[in-house]
Amino acid sequence: MKKVPDWLTGSRGIIAVVISFLGLVGPQALEAVILLIILGWTTDILDGRLARRYHKGATWIGEREFVFDMVMVFSGLCYLVMAGFIPLVPAAIYVAVAFVFIAYFRSKSVTMSFAFPLVALPLIVAYFKASRAAICFVVWICLAALFDWRRFKGVVLEFIENTKALLTKR
Repeated sequence: MKKVPDWLTGSRGIIAVVISFLGLVGPQALEAVILLIILGWTTDILDGRLARRYHKGATWIGEREFVFDMVMVFSGLCYLVMAGFIPLVPAAIYVAVAFVFIAYFRSKSVTMSFAFPLVALPLIVAYFKASRAAICFVVWICLAALFDWRRFKGVVLEFIENTKALLTKR
């Protein structure tokens, strides 16, 4: 059972690849992509809870959990671009600017600042193009916030503290 958190984290990498490749299917895969995004973020909630429950020590996958999260975020953008919802040039400029800032500041808060709009983007597109999927996503967000409120609050507070530290350091 102690390997389950790593399996859940690793599954996000597989889910991200599937999401990206669904871009080749096109816009008709949007509902499936939203469901896969929900599944991926559910594994994110569960892997942390299980790792804490089993008092799991650090593993190679566990130490890279944030990287798996960012791959998941990026896969949503890849799908949206490949499916034609988002133009390539603005997306590429956004990614390039994000890369420069993330490389320069080397801060999780900076990375999260650039990731958040990308996390929201599939929901926004679904709102206009696949309302049933958007409703499922909003319901899931509400349930996830209720289920894991303490962790959500902790992530937000960590983001705020890291941002304050970054601003006072520069």
